[in-house]
Amino acid sequence: MAFDLNKNDGSAKETSNKTPGNSKFDLTKGEAAGTTVPANSSGSKNWIVALTGILIIGGGIWYYSTRSAKVSESGGAPQELAVKDTSSTIAEAQAKLGAGIASTKPRPESPSATTEPKIATSVTESAETAPAQPEAVSSNAAAVIKRLNNKIPATFAQGSASFSRIDQSLIKQITSYLSKNPASSIQVNGYASSDGSLAINQTISQARADAFKQYLVSKSIAQNRVVATGKGIENPIALNDTNAGRKKNRRVEITFP
Repeated sequence: MAFDLNKNDGSAKETSNKTPGNSKFDLTKGEAAGTTVPANSSGSKNWIVALTGILIIGGGIWYYSTRSAKVSESGGAPQELAVKDTSSTIAEAQAKLGAGIASTKPRPESPSATTEPKIATSVTESAETAPAQPEAVSSNAAAVIKRLNNKIPATFAQGSASFSRIDQSLIKQITSYLSKNPASSIQVNGYASSDGSLAINQTISQARADAFKQYLVSKSIAQNRVVATGKGIENPIALNDTNAGRKKNRRVEITFP
């Protein structure tokens, strides 16, 4: 911005012989066309950049030279040293931890003869508490079965399911065997003579087998251990042509499966 300090206006120039002086003051900075920026400013910037680069390069050279010296002294790479140091530290920590765990665990008792009676006692106790298993038929029991099979413990009157004769000695042997062998069962087969129709004889033979079954139940033999089956006029033991023969055929027989 320029200010004109002359008091004369434009008409005074024509009457005055004096050359007008330059009374203008320019207050603008660097706005004139011929104004230039001093060169020393850009030079100082370049000098700072160069100095910074030199420092960086020198620091890098010093770092790598120091690192190489450490490598040459240790005989291995710094990473390898760090790994070795870390692994040794971990191994020491694991060893201490394992020692601490081992000290807290109870020591196993040394095997001795005193442990064997304990095992034997446990086996004995388990054998006592275990449910009884069916015993195999002994030779004595087999002999009893052979002697009792197909025996006739009772006979019946004509057309009746009531006993006309019962063999108490045979009953005692039957109940004794069943009591001593709780896993065994008995088969009771009822028979009839040829008198009457086949259907009636079948019904009577089943009634006779059922009657003898109930008799055994009254002697404390469980019902599920007695199987009663009516056989009709099958398997006669005597001729049905005579009264004596028909009387023998009205019977029950026992077998042991």
